[in-house]
Amino acid sequence: MSTESLPSKKLQPRVKKEKRKPKEELNSAFTSETVVSLLKGSLAKVADQIDQGIFPAIEYYSASKKNVEYAKDKGYVSIDNTVSAIDGSHVTSAKMLAMVTYALARFREHIDNNMSMSLRDFYYLFKVKEIIDLFKIGDQKETDSIINLSERIVRLQRRSVPREEFGVVSSPKGTFFGDITITDSSGKRVRCSEVGEWGYFISSRPFDIVINEINIKAAVFVEKEAFARNLIELKLPESLKIGVGALFGQPGRNMRGWIRRLADEQVPVLVLVDLSPWSLRIFSTIKNNSIELSNIRGLATPEAKLIGLHTSDFFAPNGLLKGISHALEDLDEQDLKCAIQNRNVPAISQDEFLRGENENIIEKKKKGELESFKAFGVSLKALKKKYSDYITQKISEAGVKL
Repeated sequence: MSTESLPSKKLQPRVKKEKRKPKEELNSAFTSETVVSLLKGSLAKVADQIDQGIFPAIEYYSASKKNVEYAKDKGYVSIDNTVSAIDGSHVTSAKMLAMVTYALARFREHIDNNMSMSLRDFYYLFKVKEIIDLFKIGDQKETDSIINLSERIVRLQRRSVPREEFGVVSSPKGTFFGDITITDSSGKRVRCSEVGEWGYFISSRPFDIVINEINIKAAVFVEKEAFARNLIELKLPESLKIGVGALFGQPGRNMRGWIRRLADEQVPVLVLVDLSPWSLRIFSTIKNNSIELSNIRGLATPEAKLIGLHTSDFFAPNGLLKGISHALEDLDEQDLKCAIQNRNVPAISQDEFLRGENENIIEKKKKGELESFKAFGVSLKALKKKYSDYITQKISEAGVKL
């Protein structure tokens, strides 16, 4: 083979006298020296095979069903079961082999020079005049797949090296507002409730963030940025002593890593999303990671709890949102297709609550959005109480005392 997370009952500041590293399962275990050594080893193996006069090959473990397990207490976990190979003796594979070795060399160069690059930067490395006709890259999806493949090839102690360690980072997606003091990777100490209007933009490397002090009772992560912004404008984080994170839809690696960090610090993680089959997937990704990224550790938070929106909010006799059930919309063809496909998603089909929610959505053929709170048609003062009452009750039902 190639080289290779109990809420406290009283709110008390948790001050760390020492800068603590995240748990070992996160990505901070990789140093630049180690990653460079692994890259060199992978490249040297290919070179040695060529010197011996044999077709080079690189082995890796794909994201096939045989190589991924689902467990309720861990989420999706990569296992070394069936080996795949990029075989240089075949024309198509030889091209991929050349692209991967080119990528590994560029990763090493960027690490050596302490330079990062975006996914788009990496795409343009394949537009260099001398190689553009050789590789004939069609679009960025192709180069993104090369990065993902490289993560599976370069490993240390059966752990994939994540792309961030190659210097490849994505634009920060997601914010967090709350009374948590951190030291970011630049060494700057900041409080997440005092950075910008809507909080701290979570770094592409959340495992490098040092958490110094926590003064919240729970962290609520919201699918929609607009709804999260309303909660902050209404000052609910201060009155409820919670943190509010805006996911901006499907959360990126950075937000999932940050959520894992908070869970490791004993902060209850609660998630608030639309009522839809797509949003069930969003929550499932937070809780269980994904099949495609099962090889990247530190992205699953099995402790996370879905506090809304629930079908019972609209359809139960005493549902908190029964008064706006008229605002629910019909599932369209794609929504229904997604819900039916969810029946074959292990993290949904094997979770009793999520499976039940998905079946209720299919039966009712209805979906609801967080923005539907506005359909109450009340004053902003009354709307604030609606928000507060809903979130407070849902947090209490999740077993967290405010």
